[in-house]
Amino acid sequence: MTTAQNLYSNMDISPKQRELISSLFATVKAQYPEISLLRLGVSPEDPEHIWIYVLAPMPEEREIELSRYASLLEADILVEEDVQLSIMTKNPTLQAIEELV
Repeated sequence: MTTAQNLYSNMDISPKQRELISSLFATVKAQYPEISLLRLGVSPEDPEHIWIYVLAPMPEEREIELSRYASLLEADILVEEDVQLSIMTKNPTLQAIEELV
């Protein structure tokens, strides 16, 4: 699990963005407790778009549900706060299956 200090060390993130990142992750984690925070990144196309990478060991259907749920929250944040955040999942369960095929 990533600590908050390590999470923000390489990025220029405002206190408001930190608050929104923490809130979005906590809300999604409350619905999907199996996720854990990996790191933050930025979109290669838009450096203002913050990507929140999470480890999501779950069946593909549940990962799709998580993505849909998170996208609604992300849209609200964009409209209300003008901050673009996205939850980006890394699913070791699916990666293991792909390696077998």
